[in-house]
Amino acid sequence: MELPNDITTCHRIILDLVSALEGIKPQLEGYIHQLEVYRGQIEVYRGQIEAQRGQIDQLELRVKDLESQINQNSRNSSRPPSTDWKKSKPAFPRGAGGKIGGKKGHDGGTLKMVSQVDDTVYHRLEVCSHCGKAHFQEPLNVHARRQVFDIPLPRIEVTEHQVLTWTCCGCQHENRGSFPADVTSATQYGPRLQTMSVLFNNAYCIPRNKIQQIFKDLYGVTLNEGTLQNQQQSAYEALAEDEAHIKSCLSQSPVVHFDETGVYVGSQRLWKHAISNERYTYLFVHPKRGMAAHEEDLSILPAFKNWAVHDCWTSYFHFLLCRHAVCGAHLLRELTALIEQGSKWAKEFHAFLLDLYQRSDKGRASIPTAQRARIRAQYKALLQKADKEEPPPIPKPRGKPKKTKGRNLLDRLTKYQKAVLAFAFHCAVPFTNNQAERDIRPAKTKMKVSGCFRTMQGAKIYARVQSFASTVRKLQFNPFNELFTVLTGGKPEYRLAGG
Repeated sequence: MELPNDITTCHRIILDLVSALEGIKPQLEGYIHQLEVYRGQIEVYRGQIEAQRGQIDQLELRVKDLESQINQNSRNSSRPPSTDWKKSKPAFPRGAGGKIGGKKGHDGGTLKMVSQVDDTVYHRLEVCSHCGKAHFQEPLNVHARRQVFDIPLPRIEVTEHQVLTWTCCGCQHENRGSFPADVTSATQYGPRLQTMSVLFNNAYCIPRNKIQQIFKDLYGVTLNEGTLQNQQQSAYEALAEDEAHIKSCLSQSPVVHFDETGVYVGSQRLWKHAISNERYTYLFVHPKRGMAAHEEDLSILPAFKNWAVHDCWTSYFHFLLCRHAVCGAHLLRELTALIEQGSKWAKEFHAFLLDLYQRSDKGRASIPTAQRARIRAQYKALLQKADKEEPPPIPKPRGKPKKTKGRNLLDRLTKYQKAVLAFAFHCAVPFTNNQAERDIRPAKTKMKVSGCFRTMQGAKIYARVQSFASTVRKLQFNPFNELFTVLTGGKPEYRLAGG
């Protein structure tokens, strides 16, 4: 564009431009206002994006939690193997080249012939198979033997007790006998039947209505509810001394295992606690799961001074007289769950624990003292790596900050380091708490079969009878014979033998 050279023309052009600018000024002010509006909307959107980003982070954590719950099995959680929808690998690697079936030295249950039999049936030919001559007085020789083991025809044996009198011929005084102390009514059931019904209901987890059917079908007798309840209560009272004996033996044991599981009495949730070792089992029921249950006389923990093996339930660590050891199997399952979610530190710590497990002869021996400082240093290094990998706690408006499962496990591994490494440094401490878990598992079977206990007293009866039966089996005695001895006022053989 060529500009004019004279001033007048330039003034006119300038005035035209000013007029044009004045004309578009309202439009420009509108654009500026619109930009301010857009800027405010952008700030609102930015705030929404930040809020949504926080929600997405929370949802991602929630999805991970839900995925971990869906993927839970017996390898990465405390769920029992029966809930696995497919066969999972064992928690501990098996040795290569192992054969299926009983191992060398295992005492199998193969049926063997006995020297004393109850009856003998002879089988012989009446005539000679060659010439047809009948057998006369020719001597018979045993060519082969076979034995059939069976049970006799079930029947109830009724014993009648009669009190007799006689009159002295000298003073004419009438002398009268008396019934035994345990024969208290005109008709009653004997101690063997009582022993069987008590074991059926408690040690074998058979519901009472099924017990009634068994006795009706096999023996033709009808046991009513009141009879069964009286038999259970009588056994409970008779076993009080044996329960005290079991608790005393456990209190002196160098290593004791502790565990607990939920049970129901009606609609109320209670807790069954297990205290045991390889020889004794003691169960008790309490409304509380934690420290309150063990502070009472029911538990041995307040005065216990030796090794207590358990999971990382905080309540156990409040008791300071004893030495604590944490179950390694629980830790491996938690680490496995983290490994399945991509955790690197969990994989290394899992391998670290398994290495200690093998070096300590599967928890049966202790690692030499000279190597322990290096193990502690390695332990600390793994915790430092975990601290960098795990996200920090998320603050909440109220309550404790939210932590990931990995962070929670890291905190426990840091706080209870001595308890985690106890199996490797002390030969008396096992790697797992499987002993207590095995001893408490029948209670879950009882719940699955019977549904729940009707009364608190019924739960206590089960705990005492099951404690007795489990202890007797561990000591290689017959539960039926031992309980029968107790019910008839005798001292059971397992105690006479020093058990």
